[in-house]
Amino acid sequence: ALLQGRHLDTAEHLKLRTGWVEQLYENPALGRRAGVAILIKKGVQFKATRQYQDPKGRYLLLRGTLEHTELVLGTYYGPNVTTRKWNRALRKLLLSFGDLPIVLGGDFNAVADPAWDRSSPAGRGWGAGGRSLPRLCEALGLVDMWRALHPGERDFSHLSRAHGSWSRLDYLLVSDTLFSKVRTADLAPIEVSDHARVHMELQLGPARSGTRLWRFPQE
Repeated sequence: ALLQGRHLDTAEHLKLRTGWVEQLYENPALGRRAGVAILIKKGVQFKATRQYQDPKGRYLLLRGTLEHTELVLGTYYGPNVTTRKWNRALRKLLLSFGDLPIVLGGDFNAVADPAWDRSSPAGRGWGAGGRSLPRLCEALGLVDMWRALHPGERDFSHLSRAHGSWSRLDYLLVSDTLFSKVRTADLAPIEVSDHARVHMELQLGPARSGTRLWRFPQE
């Protein structure tokens, strides 16, 4: 699970290590702002070799192996004010991994395309992140998996009660080299919070009887 905006300190994050969670990696909130975490389910063969994070709880990247596949697994919480520095810093760090495949989930506080990803495209434009999301995908060869598997559809992951509008701000991005291994990508209904969860199933290795699909819920 890739979590953003938890607003939890380290002690509170540790409370998430219960039930189905075997590994927990966190970049805690600074002064109750931001905060991100990655939870690994029991039975999932994942080993992190290095952890990268910023000092304000905006992103967390893990370089490691998932089912014997070396990759970068990351979570990102974009600021909800107009700024480009966080997006530039994240892009620079991700580019440093070269050809390693990437799985990145986040609340980017930006849309990939206002015409498709906002209920009122003329009202708020690209969002606080500007055009950083499509530029990030272009620079790194990342695929917006929900859009790739749902072409021509409109759905949203965030409800702004203040503006009475809907947007798709939450994404699971995958390197194009992993595209063929993604089986599903779906948006859950908005229930408790003002954001919907994004689910993705990734099958690593050759398909065979009993092969497990690795599920990436992102909140």
